[in-house]
Amino acid sequence: MRVSLLSGHLPEAEGNASGRTLHAFCEGVVALGHELDVTSWRPSPPDGPLPPWARWQPVPPEARLRTRARAVIRPRADVRRLGWVPTPGAVALADEPISFVAVAPFPSNAVLFSHLTRLEVDALGRRPTPRDVQDMRADRRAARQAGVVLALSDRVAAACGGTAVPIATALPPEPVAPVDRPVAGLLAFWDWPPNRAALESLLRVWPDVRQRVPGAELVVAGRGGEQLAIGTIPGVRVVGEVARSVDLLAELAVLAFPCPPTSGPKVKVLEAVAHGLPVVTTPAGVEGLHLDGGGAVVRDLAGWADALVGVLRDPAARAGLASAGRAAVAAHHAPVPAARARLAALGVA
Repeated sequence: MRVSLLSGHLPEAEGNASGRTLHAFCEGVVALGHELDVTSWRPSPPDGPLPPWARWQPVPPEARLRTRARAVIRPRADVRRLGWVPTPGAVALADEPISFVAVAPFPSNAVLFSHLTRLEVDALGRRPTPRDVQDMRADRRAARQAGVVLALSDRVAAACGGTAVPIATALPPEPVAPVDRPVAGLLAFWDWPPNRAALESLLRVWPDVRQRVPGAELVVAGRGGEQLAIGTIPGVRVVGEVARSVDLLAELAVLAFPCPPTSGPKVKVLEAVAHGLPVVTTPAGVEGLHLDGGGAVVRDLAGWADALVGVLRDPAARAGLASAGRAAVAAHHAPVPAARARLAALGVA
């Protein structure tokens, strides 16, 4: 069977979070023996060579006023100007709702929701921006018109009327080495408001955690981190952007992520567990993840600091979480099982 996929992300093994999970899914499709072609319309070019099944084709430029005028009637419709056409007989899959407008005219079309904008706005308790309104309109249109609607969590699937499928990730051949010292960390893209909200929650409880765990250290990393207004907090180190996520994960004993109630799976949690690093998070931090009770300690905010203290104090518990978590990722989220589940939902044998 053949799948023609259109995405606003580039399938890059060392790209951004969306690009890495897209790459993992595509590798699973190819490993299962299916034919695949991927077109990415991301505005910026690839950082290096793309896989043989992928190509980069950005949307042609046009006057901004023309784009804005079109958006009043049909939001997020620019991608139609690509003139994208799937391979004859292929399942035409939009990797996100914003790509669906170009996929919609073709038979056997489908769309994938990683999250829902409406749920993101509600989670942060803010009024929708004009951009949010346009994204919500695009979400509703894709959910209403697609032949098959897929979502990366049960919660998102219920909200958009779709079928839940697992997110894919690469499974490193070996876990990171255990770190005996009580070092917690959080790696994130700090321009994303939910990540900043999580950091605010973490910094509020950190002085208490450090008092209860002598010598505890918190490492904050990620793009935009050097601009965070953290100030001077004992035991907190800001390192900014790292070349590879594993470079930071290898320094930590635990990933500390008090996730706000945003929707969809959190790639930072999935990749940490895949690397054998235990996670302390909230229920939203494991949404859409099939961890079979391993990999993460999950508490609401009221008990979250106590959970972090317990994990930082207990190397044996961390080792057990790490082993069970990697096994669950291998069973559900590694490229082949994740691709098999998604293809089955698409009706691809």
